Amino acid sequence: MSALKNNLAAGALHIVIDAGNTRIKVAQYQNQTCEDLHYFEEQKEFEIFLKKFPKEAPCIFSNTGSWDLEVVRQHFDYCLSLNPESPLPYIILYSSPKTLGNDRRALAAAAHRFFPGEACLVLDLGTCLTADFIDAQGNYHGGAISPGLKMRFKSLKHFTANLPKVDWSGIQYPNLVGDSTENSILSGVVRGYAAEISASITQYEEEFGAIRTVITGGDHSLLLPWLKNDIFAPSNFLLNGLDYILEYNLRQK
Repeated sequence: MSALKNNLAAGALHIVIDAGNTRIKVAQYQNQTCEDLHYFEEQKEFEIFLKKFPKEAPCIFSNTGSWDLEVVRQHFDYCLSLNPESPLPYIILYSSPKTLGNDRRALAAAAHRFFPGEACLVLDLGTCLTADFIDAQGNYHGGAISPGLKMRFKSLKHFTANLPKVDWSGIQYPNLVGDSTENSILSGVVRGYAAEISASITQYEEEFGAIRTVITGGDHSLLLPWLKNDIFAPSNFLLNGLDYILEYNLRQK
């Protein structure tokens, strides 16, 4: 067994880094479980924290922001930078695989890890609303991209002269009939967003039969109580996908 494959043994430490637009998540994985998770908004704090990990621990990182992650490559003996050429534990049928974002790659991997042999639809409620579908044979087909919840609110303010900027706490579901301009925006945006999600699930079920539906992303906790579909909402789903991709690549060594 190679030295790298020793990192597949029970209890072996994996470092998983997800660098987004505004912050970096650093997770410690053991036995396919996130044991510790830290968030950083400053590059320097992240670099200092990184030094606590042994160089021998394998690492994977996804950088969808503008962070300088060269320090990650320098620190770890084995460091996988997720990119369009990275080997994946499933088959991509997407017609433009080089344009497929890291987040969507990782979410599909997580679905394949947790639900092998099941068709799975992953809905990521973040800056954008993305839908990603992987079939029971492990073939990734693609999905859909549309504006996220906050983007919808901001666009109404940005592209009109008189509509206000509105926020939604998620505590109370908007009434169908808005009795003010603000409540009308809440009804249109929130109820429309929820209807789009529910309709997408229904359409995938009609097209592909029984599927597992996963909802994740920063806004999923706001919408989940108001969705009627049978939905699995795991924590750290994207990070789990990154860990699975790291594990898969270690097995190839």
